[in-house]
Amino acid sequence: MIKATEENKNFFLQLKLKSEKLWSSKVINPKIYGFQIQKRTRWRPGIKLEEIKLYESEIGFEFPQIYKDFLMTMNGTDTPTVNVYGESGTPYVYGPGYYSYPQDLELVKDRIEWICESFKIKKEEMDGVQIPFILPIVSHRFLIIPNKIKFPVLSMHGNDVIIYSSSLKEFLIDDIFNDHARSKNLEEISVNFWLK
Repeated sequence: MIKATEENKNFFLQLKLKSEKLWSSKVINPKIYGFQIQKRTRWRPGIKLEEIKLYESEIGFEFPQIYKDFLMTMNGTDTPTVNVYGESGTPYVYGPGYYSYPQDLELVKDRIEWICESFKIKKEEMDGVQIPFILPIVSHRFLIIPNKIKFPVLSMHGNDVIIYSSSLKEFLIDDIFNDHARSKNLEEISVNFWLK
């Protein structure tokens, strides 16, 4: 477990450095509809294990080690994202980027509740096995937390759900460096309940 954690931390540290370099000169694409990272966005500093335990307590389930390593390295982004609506004349809208704790706690809880309501279940019915836990990480992209080694990311908009990436690391690379691309090499992933 220690080796995997060190590998994860090294991966997230490199991701942090490279993404902040990319964002230092980021230009908003005026043709895009949807939220975009703004210039000079940075990752918030990582949080301590004690804070992660509080976060888990607030959400109601234990996070996988890979997500704990992510949070210990970087805890969400510090600048709101912006939707310019393709410069259609619609006023710009701002929203959070990658969610951070405790700043976005209520939003994270609301997103989980929204999906549960869309599937007509109570949050308390998620057990990590029959109904995998869901944890929003940015926008409507959710980390799925089943009892497996890989933790896929789903795009969940109400009950409209698709597999977005086979792992958190793959998702972050595609989302940050490949313009929010959906992974192309999706292996057969079983996520039980959420893809019915």
